[in-house]
Amino acid sequence: MSGEKLQRNTHQKTAILDYMKAHRDSHIRAEDIISDLQSQGETVGKATVYRFLKALESEGQIRRYTISDKIPACYQYVGDHPECREHCHLMCTRCGRLIHVENPIIKAFTKQTMDEDGFLIDESKTVFYGLCRECRETEAAVGKDEDL
Repeated sequence: MSGEKLQRNTHQKTAILDYMKAHRDSHIRAEDIISDLQSQGETVGKATVYRFLKALESEGQIRRYTISDKIPACYQYVGDHPECREHCHLMCTRCGRLIHVENPIIKAFTKQTMDEDGFLIDESKTVFYGLCRECRETEAAVGKDEDL
């Protein structure tokens, strides 16, 4: 009996990891994983998904992003994209779009911070939040001037 449970959990973890890999260019909420896998006939528990996402994050295979405490965190698979650990990201607070950013000014800032303050910035956890070009243009087109 315990062998069956272990095998099922392994199957669930494989399904979760495969899902994250298939959606590597997207930010995914845990609820999306649960819903999509269940609609495909997979039996995945909420607790299993959250525990496994936390483990994948600890291993550096996924990144966790939080827009606000009112919006669930989202995740992105970076396991086969080691360059994701070497640059910052921009996240749109309106549509959730995630943009990789290679900016020499940010690189200079992180280097200067290390040189002058001895503080090493972890770029893999650095996310700047704001509005993407498309969301700003949409707001401008409808005449909204909303705060971030």
